[in-house]
Amino acid sequence: MRIAISGVNRGIGEGLARAFLNNGDAVIGVGRQRPAWAAQDSENFRFVQCDMVDHASLEQRCSAITDPIDVLVCSAATFANGAGTIEWFHPEALNEAFAINAIAPLVMARAFRKNLEAGSRQLIVMMSTGNASLQGNTTGDLIGYRLSKTALNQAVRCLAADWGQAGFSVVALNPGWVKTDMGGPDAELTVEEASGQILDFVQRVSLSAAVNGSFLNTDGSPLPW
Repeated sequence: MRIAISGVNRGIGEGLARAFLNNGDAVIGVGRQRPAWAAQDSENFRFVQCDMVDHASLEQRCSAITDPIDVLVCSAATFANGAGTIEWFHPEALNEAFAINAIAPLVMARAFRKNLEAGSRQLIVMMSTGNASLQGNTTGDLIGYRLSKTALNQAVRCLAADWGQAGFSVVALNPGWVKTDMGGPDAELTVEEASGQILDFVQRVSLSAAVNGSFLNTDGSPLPW
């Protein structure tokens, strides 16, 4: 398979790029800076440098890719430090959270549509979180992260409705609580464990109308919207 992944310079995005490459897949990585583990492009890895908040440049550079793409994984995200609670948040931090977590994935999906149509699976995985669940929110904190990721879930529903009849499957996927800069050292999963579970999900998911537009854990179980 050929996989396009955002945020490959750190965290889950980096773990996913490594996991798919080790699996023998080809990866197109998108990120703010070239990952340290990939000093240069290779036969199976190509890097597209772009800041996720620069949407015009992001769309231009992704649209310049001509290779077929089987799966798009939008993994780049920000925790929205500076937008923690209603009593204490900076509008600038909230704006950045929406720009990276909700708008950039839509820009990438639109830019890569022609590539996905030329691919074999037409699967789009938007990396969501259990914190995006409206029903599951009982604490009210993490306001920037929650709001932007809930917006991403709505973006998944919009894409699923708009592109489903064209053969696309669009999924909001919860990777679990992962030991990254965002997840912290007390998280339940290592990056390698989470990446392996996501890779397994991508490989085994049955692309169907039932899957399109769903909010799932990596084991395939549904989450409440």
